[in-house]
Amino acid sequence: MQDPGNGIKTQTQRLMITTIPHAITGSDVFEWLIQRLQVTEEEGTLLGNLLVKLGYIYPLQEPKNLSLKPDSSLYRFQTPYFWPSQEWPAEDTDYAIYLAKKNIRKKGVMEEYEKENYNLLNKKVNHKWDFIIMQAKEQYRAGKERKKADRFVLDCQERAYWLVHRPEPGCLDAMDYGINRATDPNTNKVEQTLHSASPSIHTLPIH
Repeated sequence: MQDPGNGIKTQTQRLMITTIPHAITGSDVFEWLIQRLQVTEEEGTLLGNLLVKLGYIYPLQEPKNLSLKPDSSLYRFQTPYFWPSQEWPAEDTDYAIYLAKKNIRKKGVMEEYEKENYNLLNKKVNHKWDFIIMQAKEQYRAGKERKKADRFVLDCQERAYWLVHRPEPGCLDAMDYGINRATDPNTNKVEQTLHSASPSIHTLPIH
């Protein structure tokens, strides 16, 4: 899909006041799937939605709408580091750093479920909290030194990753499988594992 010759054409698009490189449209993705894979429109829709729900492609205009809209809606390919096939564990420590950084950047303005997760993680990994805040501040400072477009893209990549791996309660968790599958989609994923063993530290790098 990203092959320079046979893949989906990317182009620079203006979103609000930011210029976004390598953007793709939902219609281009949809048409490529149908033409290249020789599938029906229904199958193309299912495949497109799956690519978004698993985080290989993410929406730029409606971040929480994890489905492919076959129109002029803008998307981007996720950086390979965040692909599910990499099988990086979505560690609580990494999620806490992400939320702490967002809390700094947004001056405390977050989604209600993010605030709840932030408070739960503060209790769960409190012994690491100084490290978490230090990492969040360091990543925030490094981000401010980047160009505006690069900073926007990185924010979108991280947000897309965590919307897939730590979805809002009530939303489909595409990564939920096996014996740990939640039977109640409204279950808070952080709260669900509050009493589990502390995970190893694996901090997501800034690219």
